[in-house]
Amino acid sequence: MRAMKTPTFVTLAMMLCWFSSLGTSDAAQQDAAPAAIQAQSQAFTAALAQGDAGKAAQFFTTDSRLSVPGIEGVLSGRAAIEKFWATAVSGGLKTLTLAATETDGRGDLRVETGTYTALGVNGAELSRGQYLLVWKREDGAWKIHRDFGHADGAMTTAGPSADRVGFPADYGQKLRKVSDAVFNEKFGVSTVFTNELAASSPGFSQARYPNGSVIMMEFAKPQVDGEGELLRDARGTPLKGEIVRIDVMRRGDGFGAAYGENRAGEWEFASYRPDGSTLMAPDKTAHCAGCHRNAGADKDFVFRTRPWTTAH
Repeated sequence: MRAMKTPTFVTLAMMLCWFSSLGTSDAAQQDAAPAAIQAQSQAFTAALAQGDAGKAAQFFTTDSRLSVPGIEGVLSGRAAIEKFWATAVSGGLKTLTLAATETDGRGDLRVETGTYTALGVNGAELSRGQYLLVWKREDGAWKIHRDFGHADGAMTTAGPSADRVGFPADYGQKLRKVSDAVFNEKFGVSTVFTNELAASSPGFSQARYPNGSVIMMEFAKPQVDGEGELLRDARGTPLKGEIVRIDVMRRGDGFGAAYGENRAGEWEFASYRPDGSTLMAPDKTAHCAGCHRNAGADKDFVFRTRPWTTAH
């Protein structure tokens, strides 16, 4: 029987190298997480910069949660979070910057903390503060599992403390529809309604709408066929499905002063859900006022990208 040879120095060295390489591989795998998370974070903010709320929502887990300034309570699930980002984008969000200060954790869960800055039209600052993101590896990719934000005390999103805009209940009967429904990939199907005061103004030449004017934009999901093609009526107007948001602007004596440098004449703004509950209160709509400033004082800060009709 041949005696077992004592391991040589070379054999031991090879074994040590092999075990060492295993440790290095595990460490490299762990170290890869922060870089992968950073890449996902950059892709997420890039989707928002493109105005693509649907794409941005794909960076969240299926059972994600979100609670940030400007909303009540906690949003649950990817669909609700997509609606939130769609509202933010349509409301004027142009850029969201996330500056991570620390990423901690191990395995499939990592916690990132840092500071955020939200910018609107022409680089106007909408909000800044701190955030906490919980990243979770889902289907082989790092995604946001929990998103919590806290705004700094010194925010530039000042606005009216009281809601003087008001949800126009029964607007289908009480307001005048002044535009056919129009489809947009980003916003869905939108329709403009006004009260009689606003409808009586002559249009782009109007330097000032009467106080009490109400202009409302209804946003709905489009109706599509089995192949995802947009459905239209006999006149070619896109058919609307579920109503998802109602944006309202109202003009009044002295309105808008609380918006400060974002003030757009004497208008105040708010956004509501179809049931009349507040989606975005006037004190969170400084970015709406800032956006309407771009319409110009000669048009009383009202965008009229489509002609209004007189038919109800």
